[in-house]
Amino acid sequence: MTPAEAAEAVKVQVQTDKERIEQQVIARYPRASNALRNAALSVLANPSPSAPGSPPGVRSGHLKNNWHMSGGAVCITSGMGYAGYLEHGTRKMAARPFVDKIQQTALPNVMAIFEEIGG
Repeated sequence: MTPAEAAEAVKVQVQTDKERIEQQVIARYPRASNALRNAALSVLANPSPSAPGSPPGVRSGHLKNNWHMSGGAVCITSGMGYAGYLEHGTRKMAARPFVDKIQQTALPNVMAIFEEIGG
């Protein structure tokens, strides 16, 4: 094998490995999004009323139970239009932030899901 052939063989192998790893990453998006959803269920289980600065308490359960996975990324979105008001507050209500807490809670599980990739 000449040096040029060896370089081409390495290039082909790297491209093949890259495509395989990308497929493995994409295949794990739903599991990682589910980890986020599970974290949301955990974080949003506070009793109502909640104190300003802590995640919102459960009144109806709509915010806690209306999370949807978005395809093509590790992402969940709330189906409740008032989620932003709780996260950021209003001029009449102090914020009840929950997004960062959900991310922090889910991070170890999400990292473990993607650490499975290799070889």
